[in-house]
Amino acid sequence: MTNPDLRDRFAMARKKAWETRRKAYGPRGHSGAYSRHSAFYNRMRDIIIELHVAEVLSEGQVAAATGMDRVEIREHADRLA
Repeated sequence: MTNPDLRDRFAMARKKAWETRRKAYGPRGHSGAYSRHSAFYNRMRDIIIELHVAEVLSEGQVAAATGMDRVEIREHADRLA
């Protein structure tokens, strides 16, 4: 079991790190690069689905790369075809 003093020190270090991140990046602690709804993500998703339509990638590969389910992939593929 860890030393209670050590746990307190780690907790304070985490708290200070988050305070620093929030000052730099806002209340969520990051600049938003983790969002799956950015223009970059949308374009990359479309390119990956275009590769599926061209039969370069399978549905499973597209699902793994995009985090989409197979029904969503088919709907997007129909729109891009």
